[in-house]
Amino acid sequence: MQIIIYGILWIIVIHIVLRSGLKLNRSNSMLIVKIISLILLSYKLIEYSLHWSQGDFTKMPVEYSAITYILFSITFLFNIKALKPFVTFAAFLSGLGYLVTFPFLGSAFIEGNGLTTTLFALLNHSMLYIGSLLVMKNLFYSIESRKSILICTLLFIAYSISMHYLINFEGKYLFIYMLLDGRILYALFENVDINGLVFLPYNLLIVSIYLGMISIFYKVNTRMYKLYHQTETIRYRKEVVKHEHTI
Repeated sequence: MQIIIYGILWIIVIHIVLRSGLKLNRSNSMLIVKIISLILLSYKLIEYSLHWSQGDFTKMPVEYSAITYILFSITFLFNIKALKPFVTFAAFLSGLGYLVTFPFLGSAFIEGNGLTTTLFALLNHSMLYIGSLLVMKNLFYSIESRKSILICTLLFIAYSISMHYLINFEGKYLFIYMLLDGRILYALFENVDINGLVFLPYNLLIVSIYLGMISIFYKVNTRMYKLYHQTETIRYRKEVVKHEHTI
């Protein structure tokens, strides 16, 4: 029960911080995005370097959020326009997904990964969430960019599958592989038999949910961009009128 309360309180805190961030102008908002990107990239590079220097190559960025940390950071630090639709969506999905599930699965996260790792994950996902919404406030993505999101998603899946064959991840709790091969069903349902009759509708459901989240992403982006740019236009016009009266 405590973890639920803490999780909800954290969500409230994040949205208070986010509300302040959304009041910033475009240049300051995107500066915050770059600061978030620099923090995430530095943290992940240090983390991976420490493991790789010890010969532990099972610590690889194969999870959806792990890839997002790196791609989101590189994209906005180096202004890679082609990746912006995908990384913004991926950051939104990863951040929102973790924040929503944490109040209910936080105890399981702590039990499986330890308190320190879980708290860092919560903080990192929160930064992704805040960063994605700051980007959506300032950048408008047309529905035509949906194709690039789907292509990048397929490339991510191909990369994760190839890493699965190249590196032995036995004993590692990796959500992406549990999701792809259907093992997550064992955690959700007792005595489930994963066969063709179950696996096909399961995959169709996963694809449908993912496509649904892409649609939600575009709706949120459109609404936020129009809302904040209309507000800025109205504020600008009021300032012009006030200035004219002063003259």
